Amino acid sequence: GSLRDGTHIDIGLNIGSCAEVEPIRYCDFIGLFRTEFLYMQTDRLPDEEAQFSAYRDVLQQADGKPVTIRTLDVGGDKTLPGLSLPKEENPFLGCRALRLCLRNRDLFLTQLRAILRASVYGKLWVMFPMVGSLDDLRAAKEALTEAMRMLDQRGISYDKAVKTGVMIEIPSVALMAADVAAECDFASVGTNDLCQYLHAADRMNPDVKSYYQSFSPAMFRALRMIFDAFIAAGKPVSVCGELAGNPDAAPVLAGLGLRKFSMNAGSVAGVKRALRRFSLTEAQALAGQVCNLGTEHAVKELLAGLQSS
Repeated sequence: GSLRDGTHIDIGLNIGSCAEVEPIRYCDFIGLFRTEFLYMQTDRLPDEEAQFSAYRDVLQQADGKPVTIRTLDVGGDKTLPGLSLPKEENPFLGCRALRLCLRNRDLFLTQLRAILRASVYGKLWVMFPMVGSLDDLRAAKEALTEAMRMLDQRGISYDKAVKTGVMIEIPSVALMAADVAAECDFASVGTNDLCQYLHAADRMNPDVKSYYQSFSPAMFRALRMIFDAFIAAGKPVSVCGELAGNPDAAPVLAGLGLRKFSMNAGSVAGVKRALRRFSLTEAQALAGQVCNLGTEHAVKELLAGLQSS
């Protein structure tokens, strides 16, 4: 993809199974490979071999394009047949994603070994979801190092320079973005959860729908802070949440400095079209306007006016 003046934008694909790789022909990378499907198929947890062969398949189909594999992200609204999780009052604020993996170390190490073994079949990036602090990032990287040691003992090869990154979806890490950028290789913003946590509004609850404001100035200011930190560090940053696939948001994100968008296959054409309508200068001016507004309503009004012009 590109802006009207030729500024290049990488368009990536979000996938949730091996069967969804085919549209990669029209995209530059796989920005989010959700691994939960492997854990949902039976009431037994998938072993290392089953995971390895699924990850290898996707890397081979991607044909040299980078693939970002997200480690297991369950808890919150997602449960696992093979793992009995305690009932939580506030599951979105509970033991989910990386937190759950760090507590179930064998589960985590099995997945990390499978990911590492697949890394020799293409360009694999590994991403940890729900990182809330530098402690989380360090603990996840330490687990990855341990998985590497286990493979070394077995004499199994893997990409020793595999890229490690974080999903930024908790506001505490958005505020620490510069420090996080110093300790990882890349980031991807999960805007659905970031919006939910930033506005304290459960995205599954229709009663607070009006409070879940993905186009609020607060959201765009938080994104600007994240992008600025990673751009300054010379590290890639993408958005893989729903906002990346929204044509109204696309020029604003590009204007804030985003050069990597990852989305479901059905959103690709619309986003490419939306980006082509703007030059970089126009997108930057628009992003500045959006961040200076006071309410989501004002942001949406401004963007609706552009659609009709």
